[in-house]
Formats: sequence, structure tokens, C-alpha cells
Amino acid sequence: MAAKYIILFSACFVLASSQSTGLQTVNGRIKVSVGLTSSESEVSKFINNQLVPAVEAYGKFLDIEFVPWGRTTWVNNVIQCNSGHAECWANRLHRCVLDKLKNDQAAQLHYMACEFSAPYPSYLQGSYICAQAVGLNLLDVDYCVANPGDELDRAAQEAASVPMAQFQFIPYIVFNEAINVDLHEEGLVRLPNLICWALSEDSSTGVTSCHV
Repeated sequence: MAAKYIILFSACFVLASSQSTGLQTVNGRIKVSVGLTSSESEVSKFINNQLVPAVEAYGKFLDIEFVPWGRTTWVNNVIQCNSGHAECWANRLHRCVLDKLKNDQAAQLHYMACEFSAPYPSYLQGSYICAQAVGLNLLDVDYCVANPGDELDRAAQEAASVPMAQFQFIPYIVFNEAINVDLHEEGLVRLPNLICWALSEDSSTGVTSCHV
């Protein structure tokens, strides 16, 4: 009988340990920074399979930041991307549109989900269709895209430099502006659960039920 209780206790301890992720809220919220680039197929999987469901369930507790830079290099005022001009052009478009939607997280997510769903309008088609879908003035968007090398590019380069050096992976995920490889890897495959457990440990959120 004693052995039975020991086994049961051990199982409960393992379960509790698996639920304690190390992710915590900051004033009842979680910031999720996502580093990406337009040409990477893994970004599409992450946004549509992990990020969208997480925001649908817990968006009121989340501050989402997209960093469209990836492995881009910028030397002597020349911006270069692994997959060439199409990737750089689409990344610049993403930065412009996200900046114009900076006060509307729902619209930003809708836009990025559009860009990373077939037929991948900006990267594969050089199209503004996703920008149009979120109601932006395309003349304003086009002017921004045609004038790179500004603060949008500098901010993206700066935001991506440390995470890319640490993770060497796209997409990367940074929670609450703190580099954590374990949380990054866990977030790639079970972001909604990871967020749920963190919220459930903060009584101010009112989140009490999470699935293992």
C-alpha cells in the first residue's frame, strides 16, 4: 500500500512540475515578442497553429510584438536577406503595416495571419492585398515601403539582434523581454497552454482552468 501512495505522489509531483513553466505574468499581462521573416514556412505554422489560438483564448492578457527581420543583414546602408529581394521587400512591407496598426493588436494579428497563409501575398506575389484587407491607405503603405533605411528598419534590427544570436531559429519567441531558451522552445509547440498556466498562477487574471 505504501508503494502505491509513493507512486501516486510521484506522478502528482511530475504533473505539477510539468505545469509549472517558469513563465510569469507582469502586472497581470504577458508580452510575447515574435521574431520572423517573410520567407520562413515555420512562421506560418507558428502563427496559425499557436499564436492565433493563444490570442483567441487569452488575448486580453497579451501584448504581442512582431519583429520582421530574421537573418537580415544591414551593412553600409545595404539591406540583404537570405532569400533575396522578395524576402526583404515583404519584410519591409510587414514593418510598415505593423507600424501603421501599432494601436490595434487585433488588426496586426489579422494582418500577419493573412500574410502567412497561402498564397503568401506579399512574399510570393509582391501584393498589398493583406494591407488592403485591414483597411489601410495603400498610398501611405507604398510610400513607406519605397523609403527603407529609416527608424522602422533600425528598430527591427536592434530588436532582433540579441534573440537571433541566442536562438538561431525563426520564429523565435521572447516572453516579457527576457531571453529564455526553454520557454522559447515550449512556446513553439504549446503556446496556449504555456500562457494559460502562467495566467492561472496569477489570481488577478481569473484564469483557473488549463489543460495538460
